Amino acid sequence: MMDNLDHKYYMLEALKEAEKAGKRGDRPIGSVIVHQDTIIARGSNRIETANSNLLHAEIDAMHQCAAFLKEHAQDCIIYTTVEPCIMCLTTIVMANIRNIVFAIEDKYMNMKPFIASNPYIEKRVHSYLGGVLANDSVRILKAYSAEAAEVILHGRKLS
Repeated sequence: MMDNLDHKYYMLEALKEAEKAGKRGDRPIGSVIVHQDTIIARGSNRIETANSNLLHAEIDAMHQCAAFLKEHAQDCIIYTTVEPCIMCLTTIVMANIRNIVFAIEDKYMNMKPFIASNPYIEKRVHSYLGGVLANDSVRILKAYSAEAAEVILHGRKLS
């Protein structure tokens, strides 16, 4: 399922969502969910504009298509411009999405050891592909939020 898709095309769509978030004053992170070569949902970070720590890009996208995911999640791929955090990753798993593609690794969250240490999550995440259009995601992140970029890229806050 993952091999025959144009990951760059779908990540470009997620990057458009990240740009929208940054322009509106939210953390510039975007996400799209794909089913059979079709984008079924789009999401972007809305923490600031919705005044909710829960509205990460992945959560926003999953809410857009929750009923669809109930039936088809295992056949979907979620694309996100930054590696999913612990809240988003566990929500993706509980929504039954098995395939995750991201642009840049979140050095602060450091999710790979978490996945490897949790047999339930490791078994349910079938593919976990990072580095797709990473430079584009870094550029957008730095353009709109130097602080978020420092935390995500280096695992520390600006001094």
